[in-house]
Amino acid sequence: MTEPAGPSATEPLINNEPQEAEANTEAVAGKTVAPSSSSTSTLEQDLASLDLSPITRFANKNADALFGYIEKCQVESSNANFGRFLDAGTGSHSLRWMASVFHRQHLLQQTNNGEDAAPSISMDSFTAITADETMRKRVVQEATSLGIANKGEVVIGNWSSGVERTGKLEYGTNKLLLEGRQYDTILVDYLVGAIDGFAPYFQDLIFERLSPHLAPGGRMYVIGLQPIPDRVPSEANVMCKITKIRDACILLANHRCYREYPVDWIQRHVVKAGMNILETRQYPIRYDHGTMLKQINVGRSKLRLFPTRGLAKEMGGILDRLEAESLEVTRRMESGRITLGFDYVVVAEKKEEEESTMNGVHDESSEPVV
Repeated sequence: MTEPAGPSATEPLINNEPQEAEANTEAVAGKTVAPSSSSTSTLEQDLASLDLSPITRFANKNADALFGYIEKCQVESSNANFGRFLDAGTGSHSLRWMASVFHRQHLLQQTNNGEDAAPSISMDSFTAITADETMRKRVVQEATSLGIANKGEVVIGNWSSGVERTGKLEYGTNKLLLEGRQYDTILVDYLVGAIDGFAPYFQDLIFERLSPHLAPGGRMYVIGLQPIPDRVPSEANVMCKITKIRDACILLANHRCYREYPVDWIQRHVVKAGMNILETRQYPIRYDHGTMLKQINVGRSKLRLFPTRGLAKEMGGILDRLEAESLEVTRRMESGRITLGFDYVVVAEKKEEEESTMNGVHDESSEPVV
């Protein structure tokens, strides 16, 4: 994560005004009335002008196992509305999913998935956080192209800013990201694994840092990747080797690797931050040759940054051999894929009775230590 540039770093980077044509109701002379046929027609015209092909898949409940599970959990909570939504570490994939939630009714009407249709869910507004300027630009562009730029904001900032070495939050100093703001739902989408690349050694504080932003009774959905083991006694060991060589290339290029954390570590720190764990689900990962090749190519992209050409050449040869081995292994598999490790989703909820500490007035003796 990069440090915020100053007060402007937390200002909305996307217009946050609600689009009148997409409102479910219109206020007229202090009264709430149903939208007129003309406003409905305008909405349909606006949606027709958008290219929603990148998010159409989300209209099928089986298209994305992880977000499909999150949607299922939300519906079963008796509240199909995510409310005020915070994407604590945004990216293109989570942004597209959020867009599919905002456009869910339209997507369901335009597709015919029958019993596989995704649930009818909604979201009031979103705030998406990234520490990377390149990612911010990409997400802003996607939000605009998918017609949700007026539904929220994309903010560049670092969750570690304004946190002292002791873990104490520096309230009132204009350093804390999103100080004073709370959300009904927080998504932590592979954020913990990415922290080491932007705020090293802050992982143990991230949930206590996010917890004050979750409204009492609100939900947090944590998506993560179980760390790949060093080795396994099976054909899947090729992916273990690819992972280690990829990370070696990243380090030799003087860059930082992501560092994933196991699901039990996540559960312990979520509880420590004052939340209750409601459910946890694991999803085995199946790698085909193309998926493994993407990781090999990450390593190749770093070779030009190696300290010597000779070292880069030798490492390039290792990557070539791993590509050949991964192809050979997957060809031997009946399904063309190996299975190794798993993704996980942890569903947590903040206690209803917990008082908010993010109300802008802080008693130093009662400030949370995170």
